[in-house]
Amino acid sequence: MDQTRRLLPLAALAASAATLAPRPAAACDPDAMDAHLTAVCDGALAPARAALEAALAHATPEERMAMQRALTIANTTCTTGDPVAGARIAANLARIAGRIEGRAGLAPTGLDALA
Repeated sequence: MDQTRRLLPLAALAASAATLAPRPAAACDPDAMDAHLTAVCDGALAPARAALEAALAHATPEERMAMQRALTIANTTCTTGDPVAGARIAANLARIAGRIEGRAGLAPTGLDALA
């Protein structure tokens, strides 16, 4: 009986320690995560595509080829699991498109797109 009384607090401590032990987190669905990251990357790429379409008419042949190659790389990186690289390329493409339009003397259509 004395042994049981001495072991009871120890058993309670062990039981509580087992419930407080860190448990592995439930894993996210990797396919769903990839699909979501691809959608985010495509969302960043869509405005860059629109800007490129407007700028292509004013671009030199070298710029046109470079932009199309970079757009292809951005599309590939978005779908193959590197959305950060795809979004970075999209931002750079939008900047280049803006420079080409600026060089051509085109006025911006407005700041509504930033809202």
